[in-house]
Amino acid sequence: MPRLVDLRAGPVGERLELAPGDIVLLPAAGARVTSGSAVEVGVYQNATPLPNGRALAPEGPPDVVLLSALTPGTSTVLLMTGDPFHGATPQNLSVIVEGLTP
Repeated sequence: MPRLVDLRAGPVGERLELAPGDIVLLPAAGARVTSGSAVEVGVYQNATPLPNGRALAPEGPPDVVLLSALTPGTSTVLLMTGDPFHGATPQNLSVIVEGLTP
């Protein structure tokens, strides 16, 4: 079964091992795949559901990156952490997608 790996509360290391179908949530303002095709990247902004069914998002930059593990292989993802307008910090993340879904 694919896994949801939530790294928003903890430190993000330099290496991450996944299986096809896994989804990862990371605390970052942006990201892009710089090498490989094992993962796909999406950049989002946190939102809160309201009682009327709508979603409310604060003004400001994106703050969540979602990685989808697609196929076995290796990808390098460049994460932009911190404030994107005042000193964003780039961080490379090596993602290894191995074998079959656990």
